[in-house]
Amino acid sequence: MTFNITGEFRIKIKQYSSCEPTMTHLLKFNVYLSRRSPTVLELKGNNTLLVPFDDSIISNINIAMKGSNGGWINNAEVYTMKRACSMSKFLLGKSWTSLSKAFKYDNNGECPIKPGVYVSSGFNLDDINDNGFPKQYFYGEYKFTIKYANDLNKMLGCQVIVVDILRPWET
Repeated sequence: MTFNITGEFRIKIKQYSSCEPTMTHLLKFNVYLSRRSPTVLELKGNNTLLVPFDDSIISNINIAMKGSNGGWINNAEVYTMKRACSMSKFLLGKSWTSLSKAFKYDNNGECPIKPGVYVSSGFNLDDINDNGFPKQYFYGEYKFTIKYANDLNKMLGCQVIVVDILRPWET
């Protein structure tokens, strides 16, 4: 794929994992991708929150893009967002509600998410396209490394999401 073309897009999630699965984090994302049918990909597993996922948490997002040689170009974009819960809700748009229902968060689609173990029997990843992201972006493959920290900069959790940013008609 080339990266010099922008336009309206849809997101196709290719990989989802924890950054450091052996570490003892207070926010644990034990999820995996599962194919329900040839055309439907779901996010299953559990999120274990030992602390509330609220606006005291800071999100550090490092976006790497796939280079022309097949390697990752780190730090293509770097964001630090305070108020992790509210910003996640804003960026995910309507898909926040779908995700909250799929994981059975006890929050009525609002912030914060209380501590607990939340199990999903399947979140349809096509729903992620109903979001609050910018409406145009560069096409290509990206790796999002999202680290959550408290105000003392102690890491609470980490996840890696690899996505394709595709033209609306591409599969």
